[in-house]
Amino acid sequence: MAEPRGTPTDHVVVCGLDHLGLRTIEELRLGDETVVGIGSAESVVEAGERLVGVTLVAGDPRREAVLRAASVQSAVAIVLTGDDDLANVHAALAAQDLNPAIRIVLRMFDPELGNHIEALFPNAVALSSSALAAPGFVSAALDGDGGATFMLAGHRVSTRLQTGDVEGRQDAPRADGGDHLTTISIATLHADRTVDLLPARAPDGAAGNGPAGNETEDSLVVDVSSAWTPSIQRTRTVLDQALETTGGVVAGVGGGIRALPSRLRGGLTRPPRIRAERRLVRFGAVLLGLAIVSAAYFEIMAGLGPLDAFSYAITLLTGAAIPNSLDPARAGAALKIYAIVLSIVGAAVVAVVYALITDAIVRSRLLQTLGRRSVPGTIADHVIVVGLGSIGHRVALDVAARGVPVVVADIDEDSRFAASTRASGIAVVTGDARHPEILADLGIERARAVIAATSDDLVNIAVALNARAVRPDLRVVVRVFDPDFAVRVQRGFGIRYTRSVSHLAAPAFAAAAIGSEVIATVPVGDRRVMLFARVPVRSGSDLEGLLVSELDEPGVRRILAIDGPGDGDARWLPVAGDAAASGDELIVAATRAGLARLLERGKPRADASTSPEPATRP
Repeated sequence: MAEPRGTPTDHVVVCGLDHLGLRTIEELRLGDETVVGIGSAESVVEAGERLVGVTLVAGDPRREAVLRAASVQSAVAIVLTGDDDLANVHAALAAQDLNPAIRIVLRMFDPELGNHIEALFPNAVALSSSALAAPGFVSAALDGDGGATFMLAGHRVSTRLQTGDVEGRQDAPRADGGDHLTTISIATLHADRTVDLLPARAPDGAAGNGPAGNETEDSLVVDVSSAWTPSIQRTRTVLDQALETTGGVVAGVGGGIRALPSRLRGGLTRPPRIRAERRLVRFGAVLLGLAIVSAAYFEIMAGLGPLDAFSYAITLLTGAAIPNSLDPARAGAALKIYAIVLSIVGAAVVAVVYALITDAIVRSRLLQTLGRRSVPGTIADHVIVVGLGSIGHRVALDVAARGVPVVVADIDEDSRFAASTRASGIAVVTGDARHPEILADLGIERARAVIAATSDDLVNIAVALNARAVRPDLRVVVRVFDPDFAVRVQRGFGIRYTRSVSHLAAPAFAAAAIGSEVIATVPVGDRRVMLFARVPVRSGSDLEGLLVSELDEPGVRRILAIDGPGDGDARWLPVAGDAAASGDELIVAATRAGLARLLERGKPRADASTSPEPATRP
């Protein structure tokens, strides 16, 4: 266990040196925070070169000796970014015993457990990295650049692309019932994918905010609506409606045959690359081919007419009692042998066809009994999510909540979230989505987008490339762990939309550690992200009394609104002369560095009488 250099005080301890932990430390260092990291011996060695100047302690954060080595007794916050909920809670309890006033930020996968964290820890907040990152995947799949929607100061805020200068324009009421309040430009996207963030605000009373000659470039704007009134309430998914339309069962032999393409997918025990409906088609083609060839043979060798020859072939193949046969006395040996062989082959083929039909009916019943959904054959304009981990599960639910059909594929039939995903009415197909057969079963030809969200970067890239090989025009969103690698994937493979969970979630963990709250992380262009946050104005901090003109910093930070301590509405688009008062909350759009500097100024001064404040509740 490595001992820290010196004894840090008023620092932040980050437990876990995985992608999220490393990114959280980097976010905290943007605001000049003193950070101590705790991780395994191997992760400490790997992180040493990346985190120059950061004290790293090797060990298990559940052990008191390790926490003491990281000086938890004098820390202001501890951030637990491990992927084990129980281990995070254990470490939080140990840290609280050593420092009852410490602010605790936990990564929680289990939402039910996360709801009870505040009862266990009076000064804690639980965050889900998948919940924080999922909107970035969903908006990319459905809307491309822009499309993020979230609540901010009691208002509905949504991002979209807009050509021209529209800031401050008052539009008609929105179709979803929320009255449009204002529009704010937050970035300009150039044709080469470079980005200019947070242009200077227009002078008070003037319209627009961008430089002249900007009418043909795309601007990323946020629309603020006066009420949160979602237009979509998902009481039943499209898949549920499709099943209800077909009655949920296979009705009769004719109905069963027509329903086979949609009923036989997503089977329980069949090999993933063999599809029962394709075997039915093949055996049916064999029957028809034998009937045609045999009819021609009987017409030539036995002198039967075309119709009699075909009906006789069908008789031998199926065993049907059609009163048409050859005269044994006149038939030659070759003809008799052919008829015998044809009867045997026909019996075998028909038996297999009947077995497949019976299997389809039984399988359909089992799927219903087990609560599983097959992919409807009529599904179209849907989103395919590959990978049913925590992020894939959350993304699938969010897509469905937008009213868009969604299907999920995972190679593990018993994955952690399979049951809950199926319980939500979403079809889950077991199989490797890198294979064209699985992509075909998922309806790739009719899909709107594919989101590759497994825990393996290579698998995600392979899924995206194979999907694009089938549909070159298909929008694909790829999960990549390393943000720098994500940019190289974009440029090297021509995949426009890549997302990193740690890149999207880490700012929220860092902000929570120092008492603020990041509401949304919105990707802009290829590498940049825009953070929307609430920053409290504490008594005795440098923010108290500052004017909006002093708080704004073009290209780095912009004050969107000031939310007072009362129950009144927030003041959106405050003028340059408005001042921040103690008890206010600043609604901010900022870069990572811009938010970090603002949070640093928001700390109470050393000469002010302060006490640790709890993190803003999510």
